[in-house]
Amino acid sequence: MNQIEVYLEKEIGPDLGSRQKIEELFKNIDSNASKVIMNFEGIDFMGRSFAQEYLNRKHIATFEVIEKNMSEDIQKMFEIILKLNNRL
Repeated sequence: MNQIEVYLEKEIGPDLGSRQKIEELFKNIDSNASKVIMNFEGIDFMGRSFAQEYLNRKHIATFEVIEKNMSEDIQKMFEIILKLNNRL
């Protein structure tokens, strides 16, 4: 099993706002990865468009995506979007 960990603060910065950034990140993940851990440590803000695109990319990814170190605010943002998309 090929597992990698992505530190979002290091890859994108403490403010996750751009939908384009998460598109690029998912495209650049090694195609041999079977499991990707998205580490949200140090993330201060996540915009709605970023969260929407993240969940879309996670849904169609060819690898398993696991989140860790998510703040309560980030968890709530994901829950809101999942509810709106009837995926919860």
